Amino acid sequence: MEPLISVVIATRNRPALFAQALDSVLAQGRDDVEIIVVDDGSSAESLAAYQAIWDAAARSLGESWSLHRLVERPRGHGPSYALNTGAAHARGGHLCFLDDDDRWTDPAHLGRVARAIGDAAAQGRVLDLYMGNQEAWIGERSLGLLWLGGLAPDLQARGRRPDEQGRYEVTVADLLRVDGFCHLNVFTIRRELYERVGGMDEGIRWEQDRKLYLDLIEPARLMIHHPAVVARHHVPDPGRRDNVTTRTATIDKRLYQTLVMDRVLARSAEPAIRRHARLHKSYALKKIALEFADGQDWVNAQFYAWQALGAGPGLKWFMYCIHCHWHSWNESR
Repeated sequence: MEPLISVVIATRNRPALFAQALDSVLAQGRDDVEIIVVDDGSSAESLAAYQAIWDAAARSLGESWSLHRLVERPRGHGPSYALNTGAAHARGGHLCFLDDDDRWTDPAHLGRVARAIGDAAAQGRVLDLYMGNQEAWIGERSLGLLWLGGLAPDLQARGRRPDEQGRYEVTVADLLRVDGFCHLNVFTIRRELYERVGGMDEGIRWEQDRKLYLDLIEPARLMIHHPAVVARHHVPDPGRRDNVTTRTATIDKRLYQTLVMDRVLARSAEPAIRRHARLHKSYALKKIALEFADGQDWVNAQFYAWQALGAGPGLKWFMYCIHCHWHSWNESR
């Protein structure tokens, strides 16, 4: 039987956390799901711990399990490459993803996804995107619902009501009204649509999930949001450097953000998405300018401040540009 859903987990040098993530997928108890694991070049030390987990999964799942190992590289191939590799081996019509240091907390999650896919098919429609919610945690402290946590309250405030399954059919305009985007942990994507947009951008190592989201919502037709909290996301400890987020310096992160928004602007034909990209590019450029200003690097501060003004004009920021320009001029005297 061909699987309905393919779950892709990319992992690298985190066998203990990966085991928890895998267990949370197995707890879904679905026989119409395949699990695809991509090891992004883990070290020999980690492989010994991984092997026992992989062997047990292979015995238990049979053809519903596959493992793909990438060659070891100092920084790995990156999340985008690893997840695209997993997606390329998928047999299911829909893709789900889970970070190896996170876990699903609701064993009914994939059941709701499968129900949504089936209900759409019964109406002669195809479900392109299904979006859930997750809770962010740093250590044992909850940061609450980020990403699409504000979407359902916004829809309700505008008089929208969910269907009998608690689901909302949403549009691009609905999604861009809220600040966040759908995190990959709770995103289900029709595989054909994922392939059509080219999957994840392998040239980006931060905010690549936001770019995928913006790439997908433009061509998607049927998009469903269910506000159930189905996952726990581990927010990296800023004091550690063993993951992509904490290894990437603050200014580099903002530069990745500008790159994401530039690529969205260059390719999108949807006015609302282009406005969104300009706004967020301006936001990222302002953060870069402020970082340089904090370091008293006024030449770079004024350079990025003027760029931010061009992306998002405003009197207050114009005055800040003059402030940076004045300091830069004095610095060069």
